[in-house]
Amino acid sequence: MSSEKDRDYELLEMAIEEAYESVKQGHGYPFGAVISRNGEVIVKTHNKVHKDTDPTAHAEVTAIREASQKLDTYDLSDCEMFASCEPCPMCFGAIQVSRIKRLVYGSEAEAAGAIGFDDFTADGVR
Repeated sequence: MSSEKDRDYELLEMAIEEAYESVKQGHGYPFGAVISRNGEVIVKTHNKVHKDTDPTAHAEVTAIREASQKLDTYDLSDCEMFASCEPCPMCFGAIQVSRIKRLVYGSEAEAAGAIGFDDFTADGVR
């Protein structure tokens, strides 16, 4: 296995560990995200919808906010994101606006939908 693939798996595993932390700490739902640049972890975080009482505090959006503050820029075009699950439309929009160059995710949206998360489709908007 290539070292890039090994690193991808390592960072994806970190995102999944963050998903567990979200639930363990009561911060939100089981989703995590990591942003890296040149192979170095910039931020690792998780869903904080409950903790922050903020419906937009999804793991991916939280990671983008934290990385932008840490790097003092909203242009994350030299960064990659690793997410425990396929991002919802809102998070995909944030990823696009922040210009993250690459996204790797663990499970597909259908898996989250199967356990009751309906943020992934327009049908989820009521």
